[in-house]
Amino acid sequence: MKLAFIYLVIAAALYGSISTVAKPTLDSIHPILLSSLTYLIIGIVVTCIIKITGHYYNPTKNDLKLIVLISISGAVFGPILYFYGLTFTNASLASILINAEFIFSIILAVSILKERPTRIGYAGIILIFVGLLITNVDFENQSLIGGNTFIGNILIIAASFFWAVDNNVSNIAMKKGVSVTRLIQLKSLIGGLISLAIWLGLSFSLSFNMLRLEQIPNLLLLSLGGFAGSLFLFLTGMKQVGTIISVMIFSTSSIFGVIFALLLLDELHTEIWKLFLSSITIVCGIFLITRQNR
Repeated sequence: MKLAFIYLVIAAALYGSISTVAKPTLDSIHPILLSSLTYLIIGIVVTCIIKITGHYYNPTKNDLKLIVLISISGAVFGPILYFYGLTFTNASLASILINAEFIFSIILAVSILKERPTRIGYAGIILIFVGLLITNVDFENQSLIGGNTFIGNILIIAASFFWAVDNNVSNIAMKKGVSVTRLIQLKSLIGGLISLAIWLGLSFSLSFNMLRLEQIPNLLLLSLGGFAGSLFLFLTGMKQVGTIISVMIFSTSSIFGVIFALLLLDELHTEIWKLFLSSITIVCGIFLITRQNR
């Protein structure tokens, strides 16, 4: 049991590190190429694991339609918008704004899966919305547009919508019998290849920098740590302690993200009180949402 809590804390820390690891990498790698490489690495590694373990699953035609939708939403539009947004905003803000995924996931679950939140659930949604709003309010100028980062913030919130689509459609696919490993494998390979095709198509008309050798450690940490590693540890921990506790611990990823960005990227000029107030408000909102399932 104690080991499960360690898994979940590490998962939250890894997920929170995504914006801090990706931010400097985007200085020299185009967002579309970074998205492609991130998911192709995951797809190749998971393919090797499937080959070694021999756990095969052949999806049906209907399953493949869902997997393509998941791939386009979660491994093409989601990461591309996120990485583009990260080029315009701070990593600390990005780690908080991505929690909009919880709101969109619930809205889509209500409309697609016909799930109904309780009053506590709706209160949690309001708290998350307030937490996201805090990061975009310029209190000194009494404006909802807090400087030049607003466009980046909007792109990251848009990315969280597509990741929420990924969450809900993945839930449908897994209920139909698609295995988690097979889903991650196909989603990553399909999404990575589509993003690569987009990048190659644009590279004929635009000048892009190529991947350099010294960027590989950052890329591996981002791909296998921030995305794949956090997901694996989260699912492992959730099996032992349940969904509610797991989601609560994992929601602290935004706080980890703020700490990493402030310390490692020297974003100390950012209004720290606003970041932590937003993080705590969002964590409380997520806590209320998970309580509705008791």
